[in-house]
Amino acid sequence: MNPETTLAQRFGHGGGGGMRGGGGGSFHPASGGGGGFRGFNGGARNVGNHPVRSEGFGERRGGGFRNEGIYHHAYGVHPYFYHPFRPYVWGPYWHPFGFFLYALTADAIMFDYANQQYYYDDGVYYVPSNNGYTVVAPPIGAVVTYLPAGYMTLEVNNVIYFYYGGVFYINQGNSFRVVPGPIGAIVTALPEGATEQYINGQNYLLYNNTYYQPISDNGQDAYEVVEVN
Repeated sequence: MNPETTLAQRFGHGGGGGMRGGGGGSFHPASGGGGGFRGFNGGARNVGNHPVRSEGFGERRGGGFRNEGIYHHAYGVHPYFYHPFRPYVWGPYWHPFGFFLYALTADAIMFDYANQQYYYDDGVYYVPSNNGYTVVAPPIGAVVTYLPAGYMTLEVNNVIYFYYGGVFYINQGNSFRVVPGPIGAIVTALPEGATEQYINGQNYLLYNNTYYQPISDNGQDAYEVVEVN
């Protein structure tokens, strides 16, 4: 199978089946039924019982995450503005790179990409590791069919991007492709695992091979994706 077309897709959930187009994503109840795996488009998911996730991370109070509308800004590097880095957590089902689990939820979806097996669950990517599963960075080009609630929508150079958990996506029909962080993108939160880098007299944040410059955007602490030589 061509890895470029492999999809990680969620099945059997109520509420309209996750995020579509530019609309808002949401958590959905898992279907009941017996355990086991059901294959589709080269992927599979565990269809055992799983509790409804009802936390509702569609809006981050006080911080400015909404999973609707588009965050517009002018392209270009904004003035450097240092502020302390405070990692943001996207909810109890989100985990940073390197986090280890002995078992995944029933909603975890298996897919293969570039001869590597991955599992995707609510914006987090895992690989099998030591009789369990370890959180890893998603491969650029991987495709999933939903994003969880709490994603951010932004526009850079007339292209709409979606941001969740430190990962950028573009929409392609009813699916979302992982892409590198676009230069000029502004986000208001970075995950645990971002490291401060002091370069040419300024502090930058490095996360998943992407550099972020601390800035102030309309009075709010933010980070802009930049090139660092």
